[in-house]
Amino acid sequence: MPEEYEVGTDRAQELIEEKRGEHAQHTASLERRPRWLDWLAVSTALFAVLAAICALKAGDKANEALFTANQAVLLQTQAVDRWSEFQADSIKKSQQTILAVLLPKVGGSSAEVAAAQKEAARRQGLQDKLSEEAKKQDAETKALNEESHTLLREHQRFALGVTLFQVAIGLAAIAALLRVPTVWWVSLGAGGWASVVLVSGLLGGG
Repeated sequence: MPEEYEVGTDRAQELIEEKRGEHAQHTASLERRPRWLDWLAVSTALFAVLAAICALKAGDKANEALFTANQAVLLQTQAVDRWSEFQADSIKKSQQTILAVLLPKVGGSSAEVAAAQKEAARRQGLQDKLSEEAKKQDAETKALNEESHTLLREHQRFALGVTLFQVAIGLAAIAALLRVPTVWWVSLGAGGWASVVLVSGLLGGG
């Protein structure tokens, strides 16, 4: 029995020594790892978060630009319809005006002349109303198109930011694998540029 306990104690002692050796190797490995790799990990995580924000804003701007462009197309279609009605009323007004002039010469009654003149005046009123509506819709269409172009430019700015953040993250991964701090500095430069793009986009109407 005492021998069995002694054997068990020896085995336990061996396990303790093995664990101590593994711990010492792990500690030595950590001590040999460059400190800048820790900061690289932090910068990469930060760039990933900012890239996600940038991608979200880029998507929002693209959706807004598409919606605004569709609204502009709808208004433009309505304006074209108004101008078509305007042209039709213009033709009918001209016909009634000519009729009012010709009726007295061909024996038309004063009532027929008055009716033709009244119809011509009514058509003129419709034309005035349609012209006002169509011009208003044309102006709104122009404003919506300009807004859509502005939103598209903002989308492109955020999309550039996403690309730069992705480049920064990729360079950071290369720097970590090869342990080349110079590549990490280039990564920081790309990430800094992307951050400026993101902030300018947010301040510029994001």
